[in-house]
Amino acid sequence: MKEIKDLGIIRKEGVKRGYRYGLYECPHCGMYVEKIKKDGLLAKYCSHQCYAMNRQKRGAYKESIISRSYRYIYSPNHPHAIGAKKLYVAEHRLVMESYIGRYLIDTEVVHHKDENTLNNDINNLMLCTASEHTKLHIEKRRRGNNGQFAI
Repeated sequence: MKEIKDLGIIRKEGVKRGYRYGLYECPHCGMYVEKIKKDGLLAKYCSHQCYAMNRQKRGAYKESIISRSYRYIYSPNHPHAIGAKKLYVAEHRLVMESYIGRYLIDTEVVHHKDENTLNNDINNLMLCTASEHTKLHIEKRRRGNNGQFAI
């Protein structure tokens, strides 16, 4: 929700502690709502009814999802599918498997050269073992000539 005005710290009757309140506008109905600031900044709608009218309807599983900055593709028949119902596979693993023509084994890891986990172009991917992958990331955390770690 969009914050309209900071109302400051307000103490409600019967409550010992005061909270910072704000005035927010609901993006769906345009209604102004007074909420505790920390709750208002996280809220997306003024009420459950506005949320229900705007939420994405569940139905068939989505083609792809992004979780923890990786894109996963709906592939329930894949032997290495993950998730509670074993339905999704990381896109970078699928791209590498199609490139090499076989399933990846458990000790193989796909590394993103530019460290952009959503860039799953085959030119950006590199197949390596788990220890090689760790070494690649440790190289970037070495100390510089001044003795400080590079950030």
